[in-house]
Amino acid sequence: MKLTEAIHYIFSFRPQTSRRYAWVDYAKGIAIIFVLYRHVIYGLLYTGANINQLMMEANEMLYGFRMPLFFFLSGLFFASSVNKRGPQNFLISKINTLLYPYLLWCIIQVTLQILFTNYTNHKLTPENYLDILIHPRSMLQLWYLLALFNVSVLYLFTSCVLKLHPVVQVLLGLAMLGLKSYAGDISTISDVMIYYIYFVLGHLAARYFFSEQVQRQLTSPLKALALVPVFLLVQYYCMSHTNMSIYLFSLLAMLGGLLVIMIAFILAKYEKLKILQTIGHYSLYIYLLHLGIIFLLRVAILKTGILTNVPVITAILVAAGLFGSIILYRCCLLLRMKFLFTGPLKEREVAADAMRTS
Repeated sequence: MKLTEAIHYIFSFRPQTSRRYAWVDYAKGIAIIFVLYRHVIYGLLYTGANINQLMMEANEMLYGFRMPLFFFLSGLFFASSVNKRGPQNFLISKINTLLYPYLLWCIIQVTLQILFTNYTNHKLTPENYLDILIHPRSMLQLWYLLALFNVSVLYLFTSCVLKLHPVVQVLLGLAMLGLKSYAGDISTISDVMIYYIYFVLGHLAARYFFSEQVQRQLTSPLKALALVPVFLLVQYYCMSHTNMSIYLFSLLAMLGGLLVIMIAFILAKYEKLKILQTIGHYSLYIYLLHLGIIFLLRVAILKTGILTNVPVITAILVAAGLFGSIILYRCCLLLRMKFLFTGPLKEREVAADAMRTS
């Protein structure tokens, strides 16, 4: 690849996916921005920055539904992925794209924290390698990859092997949600118990979600606008009742996810803010890479004192985390370092009579 072509590839932010499912990338793009906003806010708080109340309240409003939305979207495409690849290749794909990068990046992260223990906030020992499998929440943002892998594989087993009825799947998800406290601090288990229900609902909603009639409703700007005050009231209620039932919280979280999906459909329909589509396309790699980029830039800004306005610093750090991650990922691909993100397992050829999932 020529230098000019490489530069264009690295710094071009045009969407790279078809318009058919552009809304999915839009939704992921919106959600990953919410994720980075929260990480930036808490990073600044840790350094002693003065975060105003409006920014903190915005963080709380955007917190409850962003991760459920990722699991719901993954569930939406479960059946189509299994039907296309077959159950075995679906599993291989999840190992390559979720489990492998999780293990690799966790090992890198823990190793660096042990080697530079005198310069880190959390002192680690070789025993902390066990946390990779037992306490993924201690792996900062990386926990999500293992949670999504575990939820996807469990649902593959219950749907394709046990062939559980959809009603039973919902009941199973609700039961796990209610019993999550029994998992204690073993977040490998508790994360599955929290997010399994959203994956189930995503899968069950797929047959309706992709119908033209439903999609016409989802692309209605008036309906989305009407949902905004309801969303704000719900968020106010959630912030005022922090000890509410987990079932009620989960139900209200789905409302926020629905609003994001409707906004995504509308933006995709009218082809507006296409940068969100690009961000969503790279959301997984942004999730992997953004913390290091944000940390280094935050230290540079605060040490030099070149900026003191916290909202401006927040916007710069979020933008740097988003676009810096995309640029770094593309540079890694050009340097033939794809092994940092994708596992080596090869998918097998799918037989003509591969199992289909409803």
